[in-house]
Amino acid sequence: MQADIFDITAQDFQTVVADGSKNKPVLVVFWSSQCNICKTLLPVLTQLQHDYGNGFTLARVNCDTEHQITQHFEIKSVPTAYMFVNGQGVDGFAGEQTPEFLNDLIKKHLPDPALALLTDAQTLFAKGELVEAKETLLQAQKLNEQDNQIKLALAQVYLALGEFENAKPILDSIPEADQDMLYHSLIAELTATEQSAQTPEITALENALANTQDVQSVQYQLALQYQLVKRYKEALNLLHTVLSKDLGYDNGEAKKIMLDILETTDDKALVSEYRRKLYSLLY
Repeated sequence: MQADIFDITAQDFQTVVADGSKNKPVLVVFWSSQCNICKTLLPVLTQLQHDYGNGFTLARVNCDTEHQITQHFEIKSVPTAYMFVNGQGVDGFAGEQTPEFLNDLIKKHLPDPALALLTDAQTLFAKGELVEAKETLLQAQKLNEQDNQIKLALAQVYLALGEFENAKPILDSIPEADQDMLYHSLIAELTATEQSAQTPEITALENALANTQDVQSVQYQLALQYQLVKRYKEALNLLHTVLSKDLGYDNGEAKKIMLDILETTDDKALVSEYRRKLYSLLY
């Protein structure tokens, strides 16, 4: 990605600063080759522009040559800087500043990276790219674990992927104040999913577990039923229990089904957990 760092003139000021700042913040820095502070400042700002992933534009104005811009802004000393957002100067500084001050000033005017990821994920979801949307939302959640918009979007993706066991705890954590229309529609979808996933066959087998001596056989049959309705976590748990007692159960079919599930589900954490458990049995 090419860095948005420009040495601007009066001719391109409108394009780079006035118009450009409508898309993302632009920090305009007035400097001079005669200024020792400027020689230290510019590399720091360049590094920050890189560290923030091109999240703002750095526009440098050389006061030794760009007299028209310098006079327009009535620059009395260098370095002087202005932060432009939506075509307007909204912040700035003059003189020597610490890297911490510069970082805080820039960060204050950048969009929340978690919410930017949320927007990206919503676009991916609309395109049907569910796995990519989930991965993007998990990144957003790492940045802001308390944001309920991110939680709801993640629950929506989990439901679309059939991972309702992951959606349920998220929806249970949403406070009443944030239980909007999306929340209620997801709850309705979850309820319908749970009902469809609790088939009569599953209910009968769950009840049979407490009333049979052939526990292993019932566990295996129940795991197969869970697999059919995409209750993969529960299926994997039962299959692991069966294989822990007999690695070759059902002529190796139980192990094959477990591997099939691990290839099917997109839940990376679940896959990692049960691959590790299966390999511990194999080796």
